[in-house]
Amino acid sequence: MKYVGDKEENIEYRKRPGSYSIMIRKEDNKIGIVTDGYDYFYLGGGIENKETQIEALNREMIEESGYTIKNVKKFDEVGSYIWAEEKGYLEVLAYVYISEFDIKIAEPIEKDHKVLWVNPNDYVGKMCREWQEFILKEYIEKYYNKED
Repeated sequence: MKYVGDKEENIEYRKRPGSYSIMIRKEDNKIGIVTDGYDYFYLGGGIENKETQIEALNREMIEESGYTIKNVKKFDEVGSYIWAEEKGYLEVLAYVYISEFDIKIAEPIEKDHKVLWVNPNDYVGKMCREWQEFILKEYIEKYYNKED
């Protein structure tokens, strides 16, 4: 796993594994990111208890969007050391996938989250966390700005 950002010395970080997805919409080549009105980030979140990465990803998608997902494929793994207001110092272990929305089965639990369909180039420099920015740039380089 590659790491982005700096680790502060003499700080104890709590490991926080999580599964996240870059949502894609093939018909217009846009990606889905989430905003809470302030920040931009990927759908997904922490892996709970004995969940697998995919189980956590599926649960988070339903909680945040109300949708199941399909065509799920692993994209990358990245670690980062962060300070989170409610959680303290965390060592984020982000397992990132690429997927598509499938069937809406529920209303989202997190009502302040809104999915935006965007050109990823327009959101470079706007993602909430450094690791998310790293993943966005990597996605653009590998998949988005390719000549057909």
